[in-house]
Order: sequence, then structure tokens, then C-alpha cells
Amino acid sequence: MNPAHTQGPAGGQGQRPFDHLSLRDRRSRSSPTWRPARLLAIGAVCCLIALSAPAGVTAAAAAPAGEAARPSVGLPGGIALFGEAKPVAVSATSRAVGMAATSGGSCPLPLTHDTYDGFHVGVPSGWYLSTLGGTIAVSADPSGTVGSLLYPALLTKGLTATSFFMSYMRYQQKLVSQEGGSLSFQLQPTRGGLPAASMTLRSGQVQLRGEATVTVLALRAQLASQEAVFFAYWAPAARLAANAGLLAEIGRCYGPERADLFQVFQDAVFTYIMPPGWTVLDESQDNVDLRGPQASDVSYVLYGILAGNGVDSPQTAINYMFGKLGITITSVLTKELFSNRDAFQAEEYLEFTAQWAGRSDHGLVFVGTNTSSSGTYGAMRLSTAPTALWNSINGGLVQMMGAIQHKFTQDLQSLQALNQQWQDFSGQVANFDDTLNGQQLVRDPSTGGYYEAPYSSYLVDGPDGPGYYLPNGQLLDPVARP
Repeated sequence: MNPAHTQGPAGGQGQRPFDHLSLRDRRSRSSPTWRPARLLAIGAVCCLIALSAPAGVTAAAAAPAGEAARPSVGLPGGIALFGEAKPVAVSATSRAVGMAATSGGSCPLPLTHDTYDGFHVGVPSGWYLSTLGGTIAVSADPSGTVGSLLYPALLTKGLTATSFFMSYMRYQQKLVSQEGGSLSFQLQPTRGGLPAASMTLRSGQVQLRGEATVTVLALRAQLASQEAVFFAYWAPAARLAANAGLLAEIGRCYGPERADLFQVFQDAVFTYIMPPGWTVLDESQDNVDLRGPQASDVSYVLYGILAGNGVDSPQTAINYMFGKLGITITSVLTKELFSNRDAFQAEEYLEFTAQWAGRSDHGLVFVGTNTSSSGTYGAMRLSTAPTALWNSINGGLVQMMGAIQHKFTQDLQSLQALNQQWQDFSGQVANFDDTLNGQQLVRDPSTGGYYEAPYSSYLVDGPDGPGYYLPNGQLLDPVARP
């Protein structure tokens, strides 16, 4: 048995030993059937990998050379779906993903730029990056035993860097304790007037040691002019000295950037969000497939598989549907199983690497199943991306993956309520607004279209004054919360 994997709560399996070091992902709350729970709450010790596909496919356009073999996730042929996929000519404004493989400024590490969440950070070559629960986690491998965590939050009125640091450390202590481990920390002399601490984390036979501190950076947002960034790094005690210098550079290479807006799309069947450069590859009554740069893919399928196909669980459903799609899993990074939650008898969250259409991808899939004598039916949410692109877009993939709403929950009021849940979550646990997940729902007065605007997309010096703007200079109107 791999010592880095332990029995998880509520039936979870393959959970990493320190998954409890992060906030739960508010973006996971976007649907009754999309709650990644502990699987997605892995920001502190390891990285979650969501998967993609080949490049630049639009709804009515031919695939670039070498991509024709990658199908839409409409699951044709042999699966009794409730409708047939049809191409839809809908797209968000085109823009390239902001990703750089070379370091910049004084950062000695390769920089990764995430324009969906609005930041850049140093990521050593071959390391993993995940943005979940408002955290940025960079780790040497999926076990997360050598890694770092950044958590940026707005310095709103009444919040200081010191109170933020202490609140977040105590919150993490509570989470660790709830999971049966322990997190202790010892305050160290301040650094530039800001708090710092050494920390020790224990879970079973595993012990990690590390350092934690906080920095204050300029961030010209609507609610504040600065952000506080909690930063911690850790490693097994025997390896900390050798890795501390490299780990510390990860935090020094962090900085905020202007984030993209996510446009809200609604039709007779689905509500979903897309950032610039994404299109609807196809949509039917019961599936929607969103495609982005290098054919990164986010999809939702309401499926039905007749009895006699050997499908009676989430795992067998994944095996069956992946077989139809031509996805071959090469490694399972994390797996969690749940029963009798929400609308399904059983659910599985699976993080994996795979070969698909001749390419190596990273992916995340959720499958819920209900089984009867006639067969198995349920829902699948799938996110995929090429390995080289994953680090810079996984935050956007998970946001889109969780935001897809099927017909029964498809209205603007529902989307506003879900967005408010994302906004409120950090305030409920630690009394601050995290920078990555914080969003304002806005409306284009010229078209009536809606957008989700990350905090870091706010322009203090916009052409028509402070506010949220489209690339064409259109000032957007904030939408009051319900």
C-alpha cells in the first residue's frame, strides 16, 4: 500500500494524508450533484489535475491537424443517451491563454500565468500547480509531501495582515484536527513587521515540518487596495533543509494579475460560463461540451446505460464511457467514493492522467449513478487538458465544470445564489474575502449579457472611471445580490 494514500472520510479512498490543509472549494458548490468535497480540498499539500484536449476548436470549425480523432464528449455509439449532440455556434471572445515557461523579473523559477484566476507564480519544472478553495498549491508530486501553499485575501476594512495570518493558521489547525491529525506552529521574529511561524504537521506515521508567513501586495480592486498573501511550505523533516530554498522561491515569485471575465450563457437547456477563447463544441438536450485552448475540454452528460453492459457503479460507468470516448487512464492520482448523497445512490470523483487521441492529458471526472433492473443512469462532469497546459488553466476548468446547470436549475437567480455562496464561504470560516474565488456578477448594458468578474479584473483607472470592463472598453453594471 502506498503510505501517501489513506482511507478518507465518508468512504473516501485514495485521499492524500494532508488534504485537510485547505479550505473547501466554494466553486464546487455550484450544483447539488457537484460537490468534490475532500477530493477538491487539497490546496495545501498537493495539486489536483483537471484534464484537457487539442487546440482551438470552435463550434462550426474543422479541428486542426492531429485533432480530428478527439471526439466531443457526447458519448455516441452504444450508450443510450436521452438526446443527440448537435453543434452550436456560440463562443466567448477569443483570447490566448497567458502562460509562460520562462521566468521573469527577479524570479529564478519558470513562471506560470493563470489568467482565469488572475495571478502568476513560480513553478519548478515538472511540479504540479492547483488552484482550489481559493488556494494556490505547488507540489513536487501528487503526494504533496513536498510543497507549498499560497492563500491571497483582500485586506478589507478592519482586517490586518497579522489578524489574517493568525485566523488562517487557526482555521487550518481546526481542519487538521477534524481529520485526526495535528498542526502546531511556533511564532518566530517578525519579518518586516509581518508575522512568521515554524510549523509541524503530523498525520499517522507521517510528519512534515515547514515555515509560514504573510506578505502584503498592491491589488487595486473594488473592495480594497491591497491583498494579504498567506504563504507556507513544508517537507519531511529530513528533507526540509535541502528543499527550503526552492520552496521559498515559489512564494517570492507570486503576484496578482488582471483576470479574465467569465461570460454567462443561457439557453433552453443549460446555463454555463466561459472565459475568452472558449466555445461550445456541441450541445443537446442532455449534454454540453465546452472547448478551449489546445482543445481543453469541460463537459456535462446526463447518461443512461441499458442493463447487460456490466455497468452498476460509478467506476464501471467511468470505464464504460471512457472506453467509448477512447480515453485510456494511465494513472489514478486521487479517488473518492460516496453513497446516498444528493440525487445519486453512488458517486465517484477521480483525478487521473490518461492517453486520449494520442496525447497525454490530465483529468478530473465526477460520475453519479442510480441503478435499477433496466440499467444505470446518472450524470458525468469531465474536465480534461494537455499536461503542459494544466498548471495554468485548472482553476478555470473547475469553475466551468461546477457552474454547468441543467434545465431544472437553469436561471439567473440560481446563478446569483451560487455565486454568493462562493463569495461568502471564506467569510463564514475566517472573516475574509479570498482573491481567487471572489467574483462580482455584472451586466453589459448594451447587450444584456451577464459576466462573472473576478476581483482582480477591476480597473481603478478605467476609461469611464473605476469598474469592470469588457476588452472593447464597455463599462459593466454590477448586479445586486438576491
